[in-house]
Amino acid sequence: MRVVALAPSVTETLFAIGAGEDVVGVSEYCDFPPAAARLPKVGTFLTPNLEVIAALRPTMVIGLSTAADVHEVRALDAMGFGVLMVNDDTLAGIRDSIVRIGAAVGRTAAADAVVRKIQSRFAAIETTLRNAPNRRVLMVVGHQPMVAVGRGTYLDQLITLAHGTNIADVNSQSWPRLSLEYIIAARPQVILDGQMGTDASAKSGFWSRYPEIPAVRDGRIYGYPDDPTLHPGPRVAESLLLIAERIHPEAFRAVATTAAIAQKSKSVPARMETKN
Repeated sequence: MRVVALAPSVTETLFAIGAGEDVVGVSEYCDFPPAAARLPKVGTFLTPNLEVIAALRPTMVIGLSTAADVHEVRALDAMGFGVLMVNDDTLAGIRDSIVRIGAAVGRTAAADAVVRKIQSRFAAIETTLRNAPNRRVLMVVGHQPMVAVGRGTYLDQLITLAHGTNIADVNSQSWPRLSLEYIIAARPQVILDGQMGTDASAKSGFWSRYPEIPAVRDGRIYGYPDDPTLHPGPRVAESLLLIAERIHPEAFRAVATTAAIAQKSKSVPARMETKN
């Protein structure tokens, strides 16, 4: 097959199920795995370049259903290209997208294996968190304006799975804009701030001005990398682990300590019994 992928999650899924060799074009934002970054660019899922796509002679164009009503996507269908639209806004949508893409490119068994691996890793993380309390969490993606992860998104669902209560889950908006007054009143115990990236020292700047927030007072402010946290797709279990480790670092330290002790005990030879 010759497949054009119009979104990063689609590209990652195709490579994860072993169909990377069939991908002949990707969106401007597709950069994982590294091999995808070297493929021809065809615009974005909202503004695909029809001339470039047609020149690639694809047998299948796969994009996101949020673009299903866009003129260019309808035009691709009218031009005779096979078009598949998927939805990766939720965890169920991510799993369904992987399965549907697998079926479309003849990789059903591989897609099912990827889904099982995700579910297995989710279960392992849940086991680690089985005794962890729920903590009030604010997850922001930017400061100007203050945009947070809202209700119904896969990130909101990951916060819940990580034993967190999303304080931005206050209305139907997926990416609500919050005031600092609201954040202070909601008293988040953990703040996940995408503006910080992976720079731990950044928390001493913006948030240090609000010591009345429990997360600030207790030093529970963490950055997170955009990749893979903000990328839905087959690496969603990695995103859950990133979030869970920041909400409940003590739970994962305890597991690491237990594993280290177990490994050390295996390396010590059993004491030989001697007869008198």
